[in-house]
Amino acid sequence: MPRLLLIPFVFTLMPATAFAAEPPAEAVEFFEKKVRPVLADHCYSCHGEKKQMAGLRLDTADGFRQGTDGGPIVVPGDPMKSPMVRAVRREGDYPMPPKHPLPADAVASLAEWVKAGAHYPTGAKATQTGPDSAKAHWAFQPVQDPPVPATKSPAANPIDRFLLAKLEERGLTFAPQADRRTLIRRAYFDLIGLPPTFEEVESFAVDTSPGAYEKLIDKLMASPHYGERWGRHWLDLARYSDSKGYVFTEERKYPFAYTYRDYVIRAFNEDKPFDRFVVEQLAADKLPLGKDQSPLAALGFLTLGRRFSNNIHDIIDDRIDVVTRGLMGLTVACARCHDHKYDPVPIDDYYSLYGVFASTIEPKNLPLIGEVKQSKEYDAFTAELTKREKVLEDFRTKRLAAKTAALGGLVGPGAAVVRRPERLLNRADRNESSQLQKKIDQLKANSPAAPPRAMAVADAPQPTEPVVFLRGNPGNRGPVVPRRMPAVVTGPQRQPFSDGSGRLELAKAITSPDNPLTARVFVNRVWMQHFGKPLVNTPSDFGTRSEPPTHPALLDWLAKRFVEDSWSVKQLHRRMMLSAAYQQASDSRPELLQADPENRLLGRANRKRADFEALRDSLLSVSGKLDRTLYGRSVDLFARPYTARRSVYAFVDRQNLPGTLRAFDFPSPDLHSPQRPVTTVPQQALFLMNSPFAAEQAKAVAARRDVAWVFDRDERISRLYRAVLSRDPSADELKLAREFIAAAGKSKLTTGQLGPWELLAQVLLLSNEFAFVD
Repeated sequence: MPRLLLIPFVFTLMPATAFAAEPPAEAVEFFEKKVRPVLADHCYSCHGEKKQMAGLRLDTADGFRQGTDGGPIVVPGDPMKSPMVRAVRREGDYPMPPKHPLPADAVASLAEWVKAGAHYPTGAKATQTGPDSAKAHWAFQPVQDPPVPATKSPAANPIDRFLLAKLEERGLTFAPQADRRTLIRRAYFDLIGLPPTFEEVESFAVDTSPGAYEKLIDKLMASPHYGERWGRHWLDLARYSDSKGYVFTEERKYPFAYTYRDYVIRAFNEDKPFDRFVVEQLAADKLPLGKDQSPLAALGFLTLGRRFSNNIHDIIDDRIDVVTRGLMGLTVACARCHDHKYDPVPIDDYYSLYGVFASTIEPKNLPLIGEVKQSKEYDAFTAELTKREKVLEDFRTKRLAAKTAALGGLVGPGAAVVRRPERLLNRADRNESSQLQKKIDQLKANSPAAPPRAMAVADAPQPTEPVVFLRGNPGNRGPVVPRRMPAVVTGPQRQPFSDGSGRLELAKAITSPDNPLTARVFVNRVWMQHFGKPLVNTPSDFGTRSEPPTHPALLDWLAKRFVEDSWSVKQLHRRMMLSAAYQQASDSRPELLQADPENRLLGRANRKRADFEALRDSLLSVSGKLDRTLYGRSVDLFARPYTARRSVYAFVDRQNLPGTLRAFDFPSPDLHSPQRPVTTVPQQALFLMNSPFAAEQAKAVAARRDVAWVFDRDERISRLYRAVLSRDPSADELKLAREFIAAAGKSKLTTGQLGPWELLAQVLLLSNEFAFVD
């Protein structure tokens, strides 16, 4: 890769001026969840299939785009100039709907939709649902065990033969193998998210013994830092956060979110079979765990989502979404208000799953999952907790007694009071009670002495028998449906769940080898991390609107082997990383660029930029300051004095995500995030150039004993290159560094600025070579 300084550039997104031919997946999801329900509830009666007032039909994409007899009703990208938005805001001569205004959130959704381009998916009618339509789509077919194809080029690894077969159809083949220095850096970042040292690179570069590369892979997977790297990938999917979002007067922090994060890291380090990993995250409380209750922490997968101002329907919708998209690549949440418009998921199946999570509660007293360490700090925490709990109990007892006495005892509303005594409290009483509860929760969330507990769930005493909410409205109740698995996964002969909420039965159905989605979806996610691009371009949507896999036979072959290997994630890594395809150089060549400009056929390796966590952790690693302590409570990465913990232990604030994380494409914890975007914006380079944290690391690199205590100038430059880039400088680089040091030494430095050697260290930390992996 060219050794050039990182020069940022910016893409400016202009407002849409015309309708997009094919809306992106996120726009379709927004339309189906936020826009179509508004149109269906308030507009179709006058502008639908049977009636088109003013010539306007809104239940089809073509009708919407055509507009009224007078012309288009929206200007994509500009709500202020869009007649439809002005009408629902009741700003013009024709307010819509005529008799009553839309709810404010509906108006906001329509305006946001128009501002984003007014994407209206094609296909007016819901697609035919049921087993017949499922047979037509590749993802809903059983996983096959395809034969490994023959190839002209010799290849021992089946992965290579599947890839070569497609390349050879176009007269192409693999790129040459990457050099040893590139290969070890690639393996280090892929598996542990940290750079190798100069000594590790040199040792591997000269090790020609058989199996040296395989031993390297095994060593990295045995490192505890492997779980930190791959655990962070999973946390993106699990929409992990340490806070709830906006929740009125409650404590915003989850008290023990970190126990879920630590569970995930441990699970990857232990190579917990993926099927068991999934089952524990959905139903650990239903398993015979014995004395070791630590797997209960896995249930944070369900509980750590956004709280939507405690709207239970939105909370359940979020849980359905993270389970179905995260584990099966199935967008079931699109069927909340109507049958899925594209996939064979009827609204009945959505509410079958709704019933599972409506039958699930969060216990008031979270289960203890770690050993209590007796100490003065713990004793003080226990005493303070007891004190705060007693204040709350006394307040509630006193107020309820007073209210009951005022009503003349438990007469009249007696039964209701017995069941829900809080109904006797007025708003002022409830506010005071909430404030006292908040003080209890704050202590649990902030005290380092609080013993670890699981953010667990349990089955409700009586399961909910779900009904369909017509058009997604809880007040408009339709037919009763059983709690059961979607038919698209299990077929029409599925049985209702009968074990409590049904979460354990749901988990077993998701991880069944007969499920055509789960293994394919996870294999695709791992492939994406190793090769830079997934085999299926929409990792969390394997439905009918997804692109077909670039290599469908390879996807099935890998999924089949994954299950046969007892769902071992580490064995999956080995299969992929030991392939010649993974070990290719990233340099392109004219014939490949012309035949496959996006490198979808993998005729070379994809160059990858380090994500924020890997970049920050690399800064700490080369400076010698990285704190390699495992597990524990989350830390603030941006508060001084700066923590040296790995970035996976960052406190993730759902409501106030730090700007630095956003600038480096950290995913929103509000939603399940299948794939991080990769942008290049000035803020990224400015952080490395100007942030106090980056300056501290540049100073620390220059102050390393193996650098600062060398008195020969050229040798000191070489030591600096070794520390940051794990290599010696070239002759030209050595010459440039001499001139740089001399020029910097002549300039006048003010207090707080970096010295010449620190500036040179910062230049190397800013380089493309440091931030990218070939």
